[in-house]
Amino acid sequence: MTKFIFVLFLLASINANAYMCNSLSDLNWLLGEWKTQVKQDLTNELLTTETWLKLSDKTFEGFGKTANNIESLRLLEMSDEIFYLAKVSHNPSPIAFKLTACKSNAFIFENEQHDFPNTIEYKQINSNAIQVKVSGKTEKSFTIQLYRVKDSVND
Repeated sequence: MTKFIFVLFLLASINANAYMCNSLSDLNWLLGEWKTQVKQDLTNELLTTETWLKLSDKTFEGFGKTANNIESLRLLEMSDEIFYLAKVSHNPSPIAFKLTACKSNAFIFENEQHDFPNTIEYKQINSNAIQVKVSGKTEKSFTIQLYRVKDSVND
């Protein structure tokens, strides 16, 4: 119960000043399975995957995976706001990010109190490609381009 209250307090304390999506359905283009492969050297490839499923009109469930990291993700619509929750192995509780900007092909989640990242941005390049930018308060950031896996569901 204490963790739940902490998450609610954190969600309430995050400031948003930008245009907001009306509902989680505005983010439907994210649904499906995405992946990319980046050559590390001549023999190794780093595979990154991200999968998003629609559990309900107010909840999307996601999974992100790289060679040494697995994240459990959620997009939640509650109290007329949208939140991104990320659960990673090195944090005991999920980290909440609030939707602060939304366009038809991009959305940004922010949490200024978190150490890293502070901003997670998704941008739709086209129906089969997205770009995810993860950044902090300093210049530390990375960008991943993901491609839709054939036959993945897009509700």
